[in-house]
Amino acid sequence: MAAVVFGAVTVKFWWQIKHGQGNYLQQQVYGGFTPIQGGNQSKEKVDRNILENGDFPFLGNPNASTTIVVFGEFRCPYTKNAMPIIKKLVDNYGFKVKVIFRNFPSDKLHPGTNRLSQIGVCAYNQGKYWNVSDYLFANQDSLPAYLLPQDIVGLAGETGLDLGKLNGCLDTSAAAIKVNRDYVDGYRFGVGGTPTFFINGQKIEGVVPWEAWEGFIKQF
Repeated sequence: MAAVVFGAVTVKFWWQIKHGQGNYLQQQVYGGFTPIQGGNQSKEKVDRNILENGDFPFLGNPNASTTIVVFGEFRCPYTKNAMPIIKKLVDNYGFKVKVIFRNFPSDKLHPGTNRLSQIGVCAYNQGKYWNVSDYLFANQDSLPAYLLPQDIVGLAGETGLDLGKLNGCLDTSAAAIKVNRDYVDGYRFGVGGTPTFFINGQKIEGVVPWEAWEGFIKQF
């Protein structure tokens, strides 16, 4: 009986996403979401070219027919909970999906998180983005709100970053500009908190269970 019920939910999941009705499904099977006060709930049509095409960190198949954009932040506990599920999805079905990570930090809710997003950008420039992403989520509860120089040294040592290049990158405005671009794009298309997913342009808010992801991907 349970298998029948789950199968019905899976089919509904696929149908709802395909027909742009993800909000209804979200109320049924999702949880774990950090809303941003004053966050945008715009109904502006999502431009997938702006949303998906750019020099962003990603996992999976760059030519996949299904693109999942994740808006998250390194101090959000729900983004932390979502990322192992996403990585499992890529490990199992990476040939079917491309997963892009974009930044949506809120220093009002999580002081210092904007700086962590900038560190992620600098790590991406060195080809170490996912090393740093894993480190920041794993140490989310122990890192100070505002990293001291010794914290940066420790982070670089643990993740294989060139410390000089990292500090040089953080001393310029380039990383901040890139993080701001992510935030502005997210806000424009109705991101009101983290994590927010866009599945081929369809918005879903909150942590998506593994079973729902797997059921969805198996439809393709």
